[in-house]
Amino acid sequence: MVDLPSGPLAEVDLEFQKMALETAGLTFALAGTGVREKLLQVTAHDICRGHLGLAFSMHVTALHAHGVPYADVLALIRFVAPYAGYPAAADALGRLAEVAAGLGLDTTPEPSRVAAGTSAPGWPAGDPWLAGFLASRTGRAWSEERLSARERAFVTLTAHVARRAFGESFRRHVALALRTAGADEVRDAVRFTAELGVIDAADAMEALEQALTAA
Repeated sequence: MVDLPSGPLAEVDLEFQKMALETAGLTFALAGTGVREKLLQVTAHDICRGHLGLAFSMHVTALHAHGVPYADVLALIRFVAPYAGYPAAADALGRLAEVAAGLGLDTTPEPSRVAAGTSAPGWPAGDPWLAGFLASRTGRAWSEERLSARERAFVTLTAHVARRAFGESFRRHVALALRTAGADEVRDAVRFTAELGVIDAADAMEALEQALTAA
């Protein structure tokens, strides 16, 4: 069983803490993705959905406990910004600073690790200005080298689940994920989102199987 911080839940409702640990026991047991990948996914989902209270604090605590550097969490927020929306990402940055202070984390800035000229998955857009904007902003996001290409792919799939967006963009990001992971690993990345909402995850798995069949 992965060690996850659940004490704050126990302070409010012991039965919910039990439910949360049971749920995490199922989702974190998925063998196709690692603990770091799962924690990045769940934190990205928080940002996309604006869940910046207790859940976000617990997930940042878990990232720290499992050795994910503060700079990588900043990179995650920058990466997910165009998918979640820049205002949502800005709120996440503000909340992260509060959580980091409470944990006593070293928030000294580290050198940027951004690759110039990085391309992102093509995005369907009929409007030329929007197409250029999407290429510019997602290209900037995909240049975040503190996150691996596989981590970035899994995070974008999670963002699509958070937004219930399972059209052409989802299919293109599935194809991208398949460049760095096998089909069963991509399935586990999407299965993991069941912890974040069973209705969304069920729809995502249906769309994923269609995308895998077409790939």
